[in-house]
Amino acid sequence: MWIDLLQPVPVELTQPETPYPLGTLGNRMALHSEESGMPELKGVRIAFLSVGDDRGNPQNRGCRNAGNAFRRSLYPLYAGAWDLSLADVGHLPAGATPQDTGSALAGLCQDLIQRNIIPYVLGGTQDLAYWMYRAYDSLEQSVNIGVVDNRIALGADETVLHADGFLGPIITEQPYNLFNLSLIGLQAYFVAPDQWDLAERMHFETYRLGTLRGQVHEIEPAVRDADLVVFNNRAIRHADAPGHADPSPNGLTADEACALARYCGLSDKVSSMGYFEYNPTLDLASQNAHLAAQIAWYFIEGVHLRRGDYPFTPKSQYLRFTVLLDELEQELVFYKSPLSERWWMEVPMKQTQYIRHALVPCSASDYEYALRGEIPGRWWKAQRKGL
Repeated sequence: MWIDLLQPVPVELTQPETPYPLGTLGNRMALHSEESGMPELKGVRIAFLSVGDDRGNPQNRGCRNAGNAFRRSLYPLYAGAWDLSLADVGHLPAGATPQDTGSALAGLCQDLIQRNIIPYVLGGTQDLAYWMYRAYDSLEQSVNIGVVDNRIALGADETVLHADGFLGPIITEQPYNLFNLSLIGLQAYFVAPDQWDLAERMHFETYRLGTLRGQVHEIEPAVRDADLVVFNNRAIRHADAPGHADPSPNGLTADEACALARYCGLSDKVSSMGYFEYNPTLDLASQNAHLAAQIAWYFIEGVHLRRGDYPFTPKSQYLRFTVLLDELEQELVFYKSPLSERWWMEVPMKQTQYIRHALVPCSASDYEYALRGEIPGRWWKAQRKGL
């Protein structure tokens, strides 16, 4: 039913005057076109779709047109040596109200996730991420969200849904599915003190921009643990991503953004991805569109390289390391995957609904931290939420 709401990709993109060369995504990807209709989705691993609604952020009007600008830069890119099928299922137009658009998007994402297809949503404004989160309601599981943004989008009124306030309704509205929130790329001068305090009280993970410099790999565990990743275009510095009405001279660099996208794809848990707030009317020579397309390319690369780690491989097949902290009378158990060499640590969860989060992704530095006699911050935060 929800698939019927999608409009096909325009003819000028599905049948350009100069055909896409063999090996490019435009040639290889299954496209929802006027001539062929909706492609067969059986076996598809990632499905791109655009959303033409930007009413959630009146200051950034124009990002409703992000989809086709993105496609013009994505389709000419050459695919890697990937063994996965891709599709572009088309465009979801704005409904009569923002809630109509959101309800349709939630239904679409739910349908795709249940088919084991990763929806890659191209906004549109960031409030659409709330509806992607609501797609998990029917799955009856707690959800982890990774948000790449330069601020915490809580808004002044936590009950009002808009681009800079989409997290408030996620936290306050039933059903309460949220388990963990990782906020990545924060710039302190954009975050109010009470927002820092709330994030600390709720044991969310916060990563300031400076912690990414030269060590993006340390952020990998945060996105590895996410079910939904929300990427705001303004998290990237203006020099690399000019297509936003509220740019900042500081932010992620283009290569850091691509590295993060690759880590998101590598995660065996990430089942949906949204890229929002790209405004093509403010772009310079399609520079931002090219970067958004390359970010998507790296996400696909990451999905191709997935190794079926936790939760798909039982921890009995991992290397087990135990660290005994005498002063705290606490035993920490770490696991290392022989497939990917990635690390997890075991956290006791007293609430049964959080059992799927009992193994918390971490890095080798967390294990080394424990060897020095201290409990890693990731362990503390997860343990507090699971009590």
